[in-house]
Amino acid sequence: MTSFELLPQLTSIQAFGIAAAIAIGWLIIRAMAGRAVRVARRRSLIVLRAAIFLMLALLFLNPVKVTTTPGSTRRSEMLYLLDSSASMQMGSGQTRWESALELIEKSDRTIDQVTGSDVRMFRFGRRLSAIENAQQVGLKLNATSTKEDTESSEEPIQPVDADSRLLDALRRISSRFGRRPPAGIVLFTDGRVRDPDDVLKLARSFRDLEVPIHVAPLGNLNGGGDVAIVGAVAPRRVRKFSEVEVNVFLRSYGYDGVASSVRLVTSNESGGNERQLPSVPITLRSGFQTVTLKFRSELETQQLKIEVAPQANEIATNNNAFETDIAVDRTKIRVLYVEGSRQSLRAVQKDGVMQVQGPYSDLQNALSQDPDIECVVLQIRDGEMARAMASNVTGTSGFPETQAELLAFDAIFLSSVPAGAFSQQQLGWIDTWIGKRGGGLMMVGGEYSFASGGWGETSVAGMLPVMVSNNDSDWNPAAQALPKLPAEQLSHPVWHLADDMAVLTSAAKAIPKFQGANAGLKAKPGISTTLATCDNVAVPSNASTNGLLDRVFASARPAATASGTMPLLTVGRYGRGRTAAMSVAITRPWASEFATAWGEQAEDNYGQFWRNVVYWLTEASSIGRRRLTITTDKRFYQPGEKMKLVAHAFDERANETQDYKIVAMVEPQQFSNDESDEAPILWPDNVARESGEETAQMIWGEEFTLRDATGDETGFEMELDLADQLDAGSASQAIRFEITAYQDYSQVDSTSLDVQVLHDPYEQQNPFPDHDVLKRLAEETGGEVVATADRLKEINDAAPVEVGEPRVSRQPVWSQSWLLIALLLALTIEWLMRRHHGLA
Repeated sequence: MTSFELLPQLTSIQAFGIAAAIAIGWLIIRAMAGRAVRVARRRSLIVLRAAIFLMLALLFLNPVKVTTTPGSTRRSEMLYLLDSSASMQMGSGQTRWESALELIEKSDRTIDQVTGSDVRMFRFGRRLSAIENAQQVGLKLNATSTKEDTESSEEPIQPVDADSRLLDALRRISSRFGRRPPAGIVLFTDGRVRDPDDVLKLARSFRDLEVPIHVAPLGNLNGGGDVAIVGAVAPRRVRKFSEVEVNVFLRSYGYDGVASSVRLVTSNESGGNERQLPSVPITLRSGFQTVTLKFRSELETQQLKIEVAPQANEIATNNNAFETDIAVDRTKIRVLYVEGSRQSLRAVQKDGVMQVQGPYSDLQNALSQDPDIECVVLQIRDGEMARAMASNVTGTSGFPETQAELLAFDAIFLSSVPAGAFSQQQLGWIDTWIGKRGGGLMMVGGEYSFASGGWGETSVAGMLPVMVSNNDSDWNPAAQALPKLPAEQLSHPVWHLADDMAVLTSAAKAIPKFQGANAGLKAKPGISTTLATCDNVAVPSNASTNGLLDRVFASARPAATASGTMPLLTVGRYGRGRTAAMSVAITRPWASEFATAWGEQAEDNYGQFWRNVVYWLTEASSIGRRRLTITTDKRFYQPGEKMKLVAHAFDERANETQDYKIVAMVEPQQFSNDESDEAPILWPDNVARESGEETAQMIWGEEFTLRDATGDETGFEMELDLADQLDAGSASQAIRFEITAYQDYSQVDSTSLDVQVLHDPYEQQNPFPDHDVLKRLAEETGGEVVATADRLKEINDAAPVEVGEPRVSRQPVWSQSWLLIALLLALTIEWLMRRHHGLA
């Protein structure tokens, strides 16, 4: 603002005296000199001189230009505290977190940006931290958004903290005050916080500071309770077409005894080929409960969506689903097919080309139709068969010569092959390969299978899911075996011939009969599953073979007759591996109809069946190729439990060794907001800590060495204690162990293992918000309960504004250059006029 003032240097009396003296002097001079000449009385000259006189008189009055600048204003601060704990994810349609952000955005559009308060935002959960810009939480505010914020590619912070420590946040917020306390604090939370009584006690100190705490209660108070999926444990990588088991963890509140259901929807990476599995019925109960879901993997990475049916009056429905991914391992599966059948080779014309086929060709061709399966055939000739049945010490030529070569395969099929075809060393390799390295073993019927092949007293008999008698012969070539499939076993992966249940049932009924069977087999109770049966058949009383082997079975055995049924296809587990037994032969002529006349789509059914068998047998076989394996005693843990890691290392010849150094490192699968540097695992006792850390818990990325196994155990092991609670995350935390084997300073192999730790955090045990504690907090501090954006805007606009003293500057007019130039110009013109008229 600008104005003018007169600040004369002389008083009025002095100015009047000077003016009077000038007038008197002028009169005296006029009286003495007489009247001015005529030319000096020209009007223009008189006007010009009068103007000059007035300008000089005005300068004597000293006019001053006064400029007044208002004092600086300082807006009061208003601190926003956003609850970023996991309970803020709850809500139906809109989460509590989204409601808080919407309230802030609507208020910001109308806040006076000149006199309104200056908003600073913080979030609290496990700890208090500043929100540097609105984009960090997905907000777009007029006062804080910038071009850089808008173009930010960072993912907004989400409410995932496992705890809501409001007491700690209020204690720390005072250190964030500026030169003077803020006008107030606005708390955006559902009130589900720890230590509410201590929070109310602390509130009195804010009243003393004259800092009111306003509260914006979030969450729906109406409803019967909540059902949530808090986590799922599933393998990270699986073989295609394998059975995948997913453990789902539910938490419910307020619905004890209510019937519900859980379902699983799978799709591939592109979102196509969506499959919805039948729902699993459950009865809800308060707290944690587990549901197991199973599905069959496909060709591509599977995206899983697990859903629990929402209740009609549920507080929040956005936590009724859980999503995860399972990668599909497309490593080629190698099958070693050992065939001992004596059927001769035959010439077959196919697609105009003459091909030579043996007894192994049907199975080999069926498996080879899958590009991810390689079938290597080893056929035992008559000469080798005779030597095997007599006494074979060295084993059959063509079989892998070392254990390492055997481990390059994933499964072995034994078709009418006598036990004598393998040396004791080779049988030991097979035992290790199946039991410890996860390989698959299948024995099918034939004249040299099971008891007829002398397998009853070998280690292989202990691996098979059926009991093998000690009879010299259980093969009955005259038996007619018609498969019968129990309806409850049609869901097994081996029988997954079609997605349509009607098509699958039709194919199951169309399985043709087999010629010949190995009688007397019985499923091992409790450890095996019979997938198909047939009418019981008798062991022939005149067991005999043709040709070279007649001498082997010269002594006949009496027939072992029985009634009822016997297992035709039985599956089971042996150690880490899987085994199967089929009591009928699969080669021609015994199984001609099985290969060519199985329903309307015989070739498709036959090929799909054998590929299903291979994928089921080899589900865990991938570890057999590794030189380092790691396991834990459980699939998931809870805080405070003990975890046992067991590692096995193998040398270049696939023999287990303890000559390596096994180093482990723990990492999180992903970080959450403000992830702690500490892992939820205590540093093991009596283990040297080379990192120099002194914390009780491990630090992410910190290495430790596994000890040699004690007692009769082999390998390496370590027992680790989990912390009593998780520091971050929602209700679960996925931990990854990175394990490396070293020989001297050279790395031999490395692998990883994912472990799930499930937690039931305090603030999620009760899904209802606690608005009462928030109202009491506002009352204790002189704050308000803010329900609308308009009221939040009014609170911000009503915040006091500090205005500084105005600044006044004065500048004399006579010091202006334009005025001095005008006066000088007027005097010059006056002189020129006088000069022109002869007066100068």
